[in-house]
Amino acid sequence: MTDRDELANLEAERDRLRTMIALYEHPDIGFPKLPPWLRYVLLGAGCGIAILVAGWMLEGQIDPWLVIFLVVFLSLTAYISTRKINAFGTSVRIFDLLSYLALMASPTPGADELRQRLLNCESKIMQLRERRP
Repeated sequence: MTDRDELANLEAERDRLRTMIALYEHPDIGFPKLPPWLRYVLLGAGCGIAILVAGWMLEGQIDPWLVIFLVVFLSLTAYISTRKINAFGTSVRIFDLLSYLALMASPTPGADELRQRLLNCESKIMQLRERRP
């Protein structure tokens, strides 16, 4: 294999490693799009739970203030977690920020190995470029 072919292969490997490292550092975290049938199932389950809670409230088994508090608290939490904020000049959702912090607390195994392979690949590329006429 010629130096030119080896250089092209190393540059392709470098690009692939950079892409993998970028995915480790900034994973694509977002809300998944639900299929329509699952939306109806979740809506039906929510309605069923609401009917059960209403029945228990009427029987006196559940305090109505607790239900009001939970509805307001959970609604506000859902609303706030999907809002975008500007943090250090970057617009992010709070949910994404919390997910990113959770991922940073438990780093993905293999990221350090990928960085080392990238350094080795770049050093080989520099050596080949220096040898080229």
